[in-house]
Amino acid sequence: MGRTSIEPLHALDVAQHYDVMVWSPLDIQGISPTDLNHLLNAGQGEWSGFTVRINTRHLVVVNVAQSGRRQNSVIMHELAHIILGHEPANAIITEAGHLVPSTYDQNQEDEAAWLGSTLLIPRPALLWMRRRRMSDEEAANYFAVSPDLLKWRIRTTGIDYQLTSTTRKV
Repeated sequence: MGRTSIEPLHALDVAQHYDVMVWSPLDIQGISPTDLNHLLNAGQGEWSGFTVRINTRHLVVVNVAQSGRRQNSVIMHELAHIILGHEPANAIITEAGHLVPSTYDQNQEDEAAWLGSTLLIPRPALLWMRRRRMSDEEAANYFAVSPDLLKWRIRTTGIDYQLTSTTRKV
């Protein structure tokens, strides 16, 4: 997509590249005002996003009540499922008319977490941000990711340990 490893990668650009539709609950026709209110207010902490396939296209529905950085992280995670060829969740409608997406298995969730986070913050970007002495908050803002995703990526790559042990040897 013509970016260096330290340039932020926005999930909506990746979605466009892969011809994936991204909607909010506001875009879903026929959703009841009660359900919409629950999804975006009282129940906003209960979900972040999900993917469904409509005919041959994929649709990612994202919780727009969450921060833009969180949405970017969630959309990229859902795109990772698509890129990896995981079977999309099947949304079912309950007898009461509620939309309930199913989940991926744990191996697929782990794969999507690794790929999605790596696309958003590649290892060279982690080295770059640490060498620039960016705070975690500055880096999360720069890469448009949630602080939790950045911390997870730092921890799982061992980047801080690598830099600390390199400094001790010098």
